[in-house]
Amino acid sequence: MNLGIYTMGQLALPIQLDDFAVFESFLPAKNAELFQLLKNLKIDNDVFTGIWIWGRASSGKSHLLQAVCERAINDAIFLPIKEVINNPIPLEGLSGRKIVCIDDIDLCAGDKKWELALFELINRLNEQKSCFIASSSFSPRDTGFALKDIESRFSFFTAYKLTHLDDQECRNALKLRAKHRGLSLPDEVLNYLLVRENRDMNNLYQLLDRLDKASLAARRKLTIPFIKEILEKSI
Repeated sequence: MNLGIYTMGQLALPIQLDDFAVFESFLPAKNAELFQLLKNLKIDNDVFTGIWIWGRASSGKSHLLQAVCERAINDAIFLPIKEVINNPIPLEGLSGRKIVCIDDIDLCAGDKKWELALFELINRLNEQKSCFIASSSFSPRDTGFALKDIESRFSFFTAYKLTHLDDQECRNALKLRAKHRGLSLPDEVLNYLLVRENRDMNNLYQLLDRLDKASLAARRKLTIPFIKEILEKSI
């Protein structure tokens, strides 16, 4: 899903959302409180809302931010810092949205221009009574921002730590993603994948995407022999 071209300064960026990063394909598991909060997030508020989501890689941070933007597509914007961190980009254009979601915000720590731009953005969003959602690998207190003012602002955000999925939840998450794609994922196939593949969820989702495309192209169901063929081709 493409949210179109977002122009920041002289640079035009196509902000791309994963078509399958929606609430319907996310398994809340032990993160049900945060899931419900984001799913029922109101666009028009009387006060500024600051939400900080943190956790280890592949815990679902980016998925949730994109799901928020997918649901409020005309009023929200998703900015993945990994894709723009090397560009000295002003953030003025973001303040026109009701919801601003910034992924991997901790990557801005230590960069004076980015820190100042973020501080000014938060102030504008606060005046507009908008919603600012940030994801990070660290808690608000451990990001290492040099600018004390922005560190202070983040300390008032409501922080949620995403709990990583256990083995059974990992299985359920893959089944849910497959179901959302309209893909049949038999238990024996799922067992085969989990025994042989890295259990990093991003890796497993990418593999599921590749298998889905291969299944459609070959007009074959997902079976262990078919999956062996696909995996051998990628070696």
